Amino acid sequence: MNLNFFLNTVINRIEKLTETLTLLCRLLTILIRAVKAKRRRNPALRERKLWTHMEVIAYLGISLSTYKRRVKEGVLKPMTLTGDDRYFEEDLLEAMEESRLKGKV
Repeated sequence: MNLNFFLNTVINRIEKLTETLTLLCRLLTILIRAVKAKRRRNPALRERKLWTHMEVIAYLGISLSTYKRRVKEGVLKPMTLTGDDRYFEEDLLEAMEESRLKGKV
């Protein structure tokens, strides 16, 4: 009788583990599809427009001092090329979304 109980317990745990692994496999499939779709949406590097800090200031409607403060705080993360800050549009959108989620915008 103890052997039957033990075997039933093992079988139940194996079934639960199988269900969990099946769900994980589905989740990974969804994540892989999302990553592949995101890669397809991103244009080639040479086709992407680089924004200057002045264009960013105008786009966001902020002052130069606010811009400098946001860079110092790490809200805006520029690439420094040829001595000037540059941004890709998706980086600006990401920064704005992050600020919105933190309640800053």
